[in-house]
Amino acid sequence: MAVVKIQKLRNLRSTRDFRAELLSVAASMANESGDVSILVESPAISEETIRREWERFLAVVRPAISQRLELQLGGESSPSRAGRQTHAASRYGIPSIPLERPNYKAEVLRVLVGASFANDGMWSVKNLIQTIGSSQTPIRQALNDLKLAGLVTDWGRGDVDLVPEDLTAQSLAKLQAAPQAMHFRFRRGAQIRSPAALLERALPLLRSDREGPWANMALSGVAVAQEEIPNIDLAGLPRLDLVAFVPRAATSFDAKIMRRLSDELEHEPSVLAPTPVAVTLVRADEAKPRLDVIKHVRCASEVDVFLALLDLNLRQQAAQYATTVRQ
Repeated sequence: MAVVKIQKLRNLRSTRDFRAELLSVAASMANESGDVSILVESPAISEETIRREWERFLAVVRPAISQRLELQLGGESSPSRAGRQTHAASRYGIPSIPLERPNYKAEVLRVLVGASFANDGMWSVKNLIQTIGSSQTPIRQALNDLKLAGLVTDWGRGDVDLVPEDLTAQSLAKLQAAPQAMHFRFRRGAQIRSPAALLERALPLLRSDREGPWANMALSGVAVAQEEIPNIDLAGLPRLDLVAFVPRAATSFDAKIMRRLSDELEHEPSVLAPTPVAVTLVRADEAKPRLDVIKHVRCASEVDVFLALLDLNLRQQAAQYATTVRQ
């Protein structure tokens, strides 16, 4: 597990002092490994000013250093802001997000899409139950719902399959069969960064040799599809898609790790609002990323890339991707 060093900055008097301290920290990190969390306590300058200077600093410092830095604001505010004491975790941090119970319709679909991509043919209900690791009742109920909706074909004797190209974002949403996803946006008044800029920040965090909370994350969506299939009908990066491998027993997701992308990100509960970052949950006790798509970068499975394209309403591109990976 990577060690995070806490660097406390107390009683900052001016932006000049803050800049000098940040440069000092960055200089020391150039010759050292590990992450650094800068904790600002009892500053004389406002928190808004601190955050503005912080964003300016991150914009010019080398990515190899900025990716290992995070900012925390704690302690009392300046005397002129008496009565407005606020801890960064509540004002600027991203809270833990409650997780829904595992969605068995989504899990059944995910396994059957993977079987189609691997040309495994039909799957038995028994194999589904063993693979997903659940009792029979929720799996059979999920299969029944999917068969009634026409998404899964029952060939008799307990054998089922599906055609991934028949799936749409609308059908998954209507059946509540889409995996749980968390969307993040930039808070009002923040410096907006493009998905491409966020991807640049994410790649060092997703390195295969990286430890810590990001070790359970993988790159997904358009970024991976474009790398695997250069001629796929995709232009630009509409959103940064990530996958988080979350144990089945987990009840919450510690979204504070998203601050490594930007301190300005906040959770967007509305699934209809456009957002620059989406994190899809894979309820698994063991992370299984691919390491052969982008060198030294953890990438999601073909199934998760396909589902991310569907979630972006890129059905034609998702079908093109499915056809290609199945060959």
